[in-house]
Amino acid sequence: MDFRVNTDTWFVFCILFISALALCIILYITMPFFIRKREVDRIKSRRKNTIFKYNELDRKKTEFKVSIQEDNIKKLKIDISDYIYQITRSDSNSHSLVPFYSNFEKIYPNFSHSLKKLSPNISANELKLCALIRLNLNSKEIGELLNITQDSVNKARYRLRKKLGLTPNEDIFTTLLNIK
Repeated sequence: MDFRVNTDTWFVFCILFISALALCIILYITMPFFIRKREVDRIKSRRKNTIFKYNELDRKKTEFKVSIQEDNIKKLKIDISDYIYQITRSDSNSHSLVPFYSNFEKIYPNFSHSLKKLSPNISANELKLCALIRLNLNSKEIGELLNITQDSVNKARYRLRKKLGLTPNEDIFTTLLNIK
């Protein structure tokens, strides 16, 4: 049996075999790379979606907190106005203003701090007067709440204007309203 192989055929067969072997080796090396890359991209997109969902939940949580705080402030403002109405309409000579001032501090938490920064030598009674002025009460109502005369309230306002460094043209109410 005479088996002869043509050299041209042998050469073509070797080239094809080597090419197929090289292709298998390249695929063996590159396929895991592309598979890992696709998995990493999938993980990144999941992470982005998770971060987006987390940010969305955080934003909703913040909005919910803000709405709750606004509702509480509205309720406290109503409580303060009701409390002031009850005090001014009552015939009692001794008024307990402690709940009023605690509610006022809840509504305007930095008011007394800011006022003390503006005028460090302000007294506690003047802070109370400022709180009542901030609520836009007139001298008569403030006098009834503090059990002092209207003239005493006007004198206290005058002293307060001097401590705050206000000119006669400046309104004390608008000044206190601008204090945060």
